[in-house]
Amino acid sequence: MFCQTPAAPGAKFCSHCGAPLTAGTAPAVRTLPWYYNVWVVLLLLVFVLGPFGLPLVWNNPRFSPTAKWVITSLLIVYTVLLGMLTLRMIRAVQESLNAFNSTLTF
Repeated sequence: MFCQTPAAPGAKFCSHCGAPLTAGTAPAVRTLPWYYNVWVVLLLLVFVLGPFGLPLVWNNPRFSPTAKWVITSLLIVYTVLLGMLTLRMIRAVQESLNAFNSTLTF
């Protein structure tokens, strides 16, 4: 079994991942690609990809369905808050520029 889930006695296939089970031989442990590392996914979501990284979460076999929903919800809130902060900063810069421009005399 690739996923390390305990199998029922006499089962021919893993009930979790569907990998064939053979008696007497332990299957090779499957290593997942680097982009399925939990910390890599979380860092990419927060600092690089934002909501564009959600497919990494939903395709990642290491996250439970509950964790996927929690991460998705938190990322949506995080994205909305960043958007609101960006708009506030843009307005503050515009107000500063307008105040500066009003002091100029030509």
